[in-house]
Amino acid sequence: MQTAGLIFGILGGICAILGGLTAGGVIPILVGAFTWMFWLIMAGVLLLVSIAFNTMSKGEY
Repeated sequence: MQTAGLIFGILGGICAILGGLTAGGVIPILVGAFTWMFWLIMAGVLLLVSIAFNTMSKGEY
């Protein structure tokens, strides 16, 4: 479970970075659906999933 939490945490961090770069205008929007709001919401969801996986893995031991 900790490995899944780590993977989701890394993906959430990458989405947060992409959201910041898109909001700052560094990366142009390639597809209309992938706006800065999409990236930041996706980052929040993935980081919450990461917390859930890491919390579940602590209770098993």
